[in-house]
Amino acid sequence: MMRADLTKHLACTGIDNIAEAITLLELNNWDLVAAINGVIPQENGILQSAVPPPSSSSSSSSPPSSSASAFCPITPSSRHIVERQPRLLNFRVEYRQRSVELVLEEGNTVGEIKQILETELGVPVSKMQLKGWKSGDVSDSTVLRSLHLPKNNSLYVLTPDIAPTSRVCVCASCRYGETHPMFFIGSLEAASQEAFHGKARDRKLLAIYLHNDDSVLSNVFCSQMMCADSIVSYLSQNFITWAWDVTKEANKSRLLTMCTRHFGSVVTQTIRTYKTDQFPLLLIVMGKRTSNEVLNVIQGNTTVDELMMRLMGAMEIFTAQQQEDIKDEDEREAREMVKREQDEAYRLSLEADRKKREAQEREEAEQFRLEQMRKEQEEEKEAIRLSLEQALPPEPDEESGEQISKLRIRTPSGEFLERRFLGSCKLQVLFDFVASKGYPFEEFKLLTTFPRRNITQLDPGSTLLEAKLFPQETLFLEAKE
Repeated sequence: MMRADLTKHLACTGIDNIAEAITLLELNNWDLVAAINGVIPQENGILQSAVPPPSSSSSSSSPPSSSASAFCPITPSSRHIVERQPRLLNFRVEYRQRSVELVLEEGNTVGEIKQILETELGVPVSKMQLKGWKSGDVSDSTVLRSLHLPKNNSLYVLTPDIAPTSRVCVCASCRYGETHPMFFIGSLEAASQEAFHGKARDRKLLAIYLHNDDSVLSNVFCSQMMCADSIVSYLSQNFITWAWDVTKEANKSRLLTMCTRHFGSVVTQTIRTYKTDQFPLLLIVMGKRTSNEVLNVIQGNTTVDELMMRLMGAMEIFTAQQQEDIKDEDEREAREMVKREQDEAYRLSLEADRKKREAQEREEAEQFRLEQMRKEQEEEKEAIRLSLEQALPPEPDEESGEQISKLRIRTPSGEFLERRFLGSCKLQVLFDFVASKGYPFEEFKLLTTFPRRNITQLDPGSTLLEAKLFPQETLFLEAKE
């Protein structure tokens, strides 16, 4: 059955990739009609039946056609192979008090998003940092498809090199004096990133100030609470403070959408319950491992002392949690450090073993080379020795009647070589005889005992008689220096 469905799916959709067809069928629980509708749009929007109704003119005994047209209705939209549409991704990009909605194909790049934002926001691409990617920072050449993004995405733009046009606080500090909190310039998501992410020691609480000009409490709260030196100093040291004006209903709706996305529906419902005359509100939010938690909602009808007490209370809770996070982070970093040190020690050990092994292999190779050279030299010497030995004239008989010289040669080991030579023999024959016994002319010299003479310095062409080595002489061999 599955094989038949696969065959029909390939025939109707024009998809020639079997793996892709199987994937589409699996996504639709092998519902063939749903799988085909997902690829080929019909004229009426829905493929009504996987099997066409029987024709009134056809015989009941006629077998069903095995062609694709017997399975798929022939409509203008299915007479040709329909190309699959590329997947579209939705992006909501926030920059300071602005928000831009984008729809792009997953084949686009991050750089192309920045180019669109440059037109929409008036911010040069070179000064733009696009944040909020789940996989961390990405390059401009990164293709969106490679990030495996969901259908809907939220990003924010940072421009640290571009000063904001105004750093006046949202509670109209220009009316209440120059002492006021410095609000975070950027989206709520960017403020959350700044407060909650990073190392545990660097995290802070997030204070969200919600202003409403229509509340009678706004004037007092801004001038007496938010502009008090103690409050301003405490917020600056311990909080990331972000502000939003909810005077207009559209702004309030946007805020509720952002809060739902970042903090959940409970926070959104909590804000909804407050009436206009209860504003301004100051929400104290703490980032946790799994979710963000609103520690306190401070209404506009408060005093400086009460506001400070509630800020300090939230700070006490945050500090306790932060100490736990720091401890966990330190322990995790210590474990990672130990692992890195162990990995490095193991790597160094492997490297040392490798170098030792390579040195040993080099030494063995050198020893083998030297041994081969030594063998070759010995073989060469042996070949020369044998050649000389074979070339020597025969030893003359004592009764041959010719002048014969009897020579006795003492070797460095103390042994004696004895042989008879014709007196007319050249000294070269004597030298060859000594070399044939393993004492080559190049390495040894032949000396007489008394008077001491170096025979090897004489002309090899002279005879034994001429060298006065007749009728007998005792010589000795000595290694040349």
